Amino acid sequence: MTHSRPDSLFHEFPAVSREEWKKKAISELRETPYNSIVWQTPDGFDLEPWHSSEEQKQQLDIPISKPVNTWKNCSSISVHDPDTANRDALKSFELDAAAIEFHIADASLCSPENLNRLLAGIKTTAVAIHFSGNLPPADELLKTLAAIPGFSVNPGGVLSGVPAVSKEKDAELFGLYDSLPQFRFLAVDTIPFHEKGSTAAQEIAFALAGASDYLNRFLEAGVPVDTIVAAMEIILPVGSSHFTELAKPRALRYLLVHLLKAYGASGTPLPRLFARTSERNHSLLDPYTNVLRLTTEAISAILGGYDTLQIGAFDSGLSVSPDIAERITGNIHLILKEEASLDRVVDPADGSNYIEALTKNLAESAWNIFKEIEAAGGLAEATQNGMIDTMIAEAETKRRKTLENRKKTLIGVNRYPWPLTPEQEENIGALELAAETMSAGNEIAGYELVRMKTLSHSLKSGRTPSVFIWMLGDPVVSFRQATFTEDFFNCGGFEIAGKAALPVEESSYITALENKPDIVALCIAEKDPVPTADTLCKTLRTLHPNIIIVMAGKPPKEPEQMLNAGLDSFIYTGVNVLDMLKSYQHKTGVK
Repeated sequence: MTHSRPDSLFHEFPAVSREEWKKKAISELRETPYNSIVWQTPDGFDLEPWHSSEEQKQQLDIPISKPVNTWKNCSSISVHDPDTANRDALKSFELDAAAIEFHIADASLCSPENLNRLLAGIKTTAVAIHFSGNLPPADELLKTLAAIPGFSVNPGGVLSGVPAVSKEKDAELFGLYDSLPQFRFLAVDTIPFHEKGSTAAQEIAFALAGASDYLNRFLEAGVPVDTIVAAMEIILPVGSSHFTELAKPRALRYLLVHLLKAYGASGTPLPRLFARTSERNHSLLDPYTNVLRLTTEAISAILGGYDTLQIGAFDSGLSVSPDIAERITGNIHLILKEEASLDRVVDPADGSNYIEALTKNLAESAWNIFKEIEAAGGLAEATQNGMIDTMIAEAETKRRKTLENRKKTLIGVNRYPWPLTPEQEENIGALELAAETMSAGNEIAGYELVRMKTLSHSLKSGRTPSVFIWMLGDPVVSFRQATFTEDFFNCGGFEIAGKAALPVEESSYITALENKPDIVALCIAEKDPVPTADTLCKTLRTLHPNIIIVMAGKPPKEPEQMLNAGLDSFIYTGVNVLDMLKSYQHKTGVK
């Protein structure tokens, strides 16, 4: 049997250049500008909707860090009592955990006695043990761990930074390296920056700058460069922008090779990459949508080639029981490994023109940011002088705007919210407190606090502010406006008292006001909606002087006539939804 070349089916078709494709796209778009289908990324570069084989010569040579696409599934355990934490750790192995992160509440829990209790029954030669939280000095912890039988070959690490004390102390720290040759104790943690609102390119740059700080510091202490690299672990967040998060570790590995080469390193091994799923996009009120977010993030991390993956719990325990949350979260890893078989291919993004272009753009953007940080004296210096916070704040302001005007959709948060469960109503106070204490870069807190404020008011007063939606004109357009309006107010916890297409007549006003709504939203699909809106506003205000009248759609060129007739405001795509919901809360007496 003769096998044809893979491209033999296409030899009869003439090659089509990228410019020809673009001209065709522009002609098909007609009056729509081509830029409307170009993605303006949060990192400041544009990404076109397709990329051709012509661009293959520009692709980066991404280093492969492992022969097979295996990853360690890491379970996070809070340690307040060694025996309790030990039971939790042993239980996590039922969900195929191959690594444990012990988050230590107090440094005294790292005494020899407590660590032996903590690790009882755990085969430390097979399970990677990580430590974070309130830890004792690094040299003390390493000495204690090295004395534990079997721990000398543990492939875990310390996930907290090592403060600088002196060159002598730094040299002593690496004096322990021979006793723990696989244990990584130099952590570069970018999670705090992510929680403030950093972008993907910024996180790559911060990782590079953190690695550079360590290299400078320990080279001055006389430690060989390859030894420093072998002790290093970089912790990165994984958000829900699938292709960006897949490209992020690829871009970082490429840049690390160049950075390490500049320091004289051999290039092998690279620092180990540890991924944590993001918490800044997790809904408190719609926990099961978080399962989808976590799954997307886990897929991005696995296909991106991280060495260790920690999938956070999809719920805090205020909406779903901790046992159920733990089981479902643990099953994400199992399904992706055992059923989706994502461990079978190393770097499956290799050769994808779109992802390769995204990787290249991320690398270029991150390298420019890294050079700025290095020029400012390194990551520690740039953080101390406020440069990093300023950089993140600029990105966060832009991102916050896309959330508040709903150009970025978070299902269950700023679009399509789900009604509260009885458990959530019972825990409403604790949920509000959880939202109030979230980090500055959190994406859900603003919307969910507004919604919970309305719901708390309803539970206390026995009355929920309500909206009646009045449709007129072209039913196709007015129904679309009504759907937008209903979703708009649902995101603020308002109740929809009714929705109907009604003519302009006396009985219609009775229908609209029958359930005593606080707000009437007009969805008028007419070529000139002003005369109809003027009539409706005047009559509604006569019948109910305190009614709040809202119109779906952008304001006309001269909205004064409608505003003078009693119209309160306009709602439409692009308006600051969060600010407007707060204003409607205030006007309806929600405190």
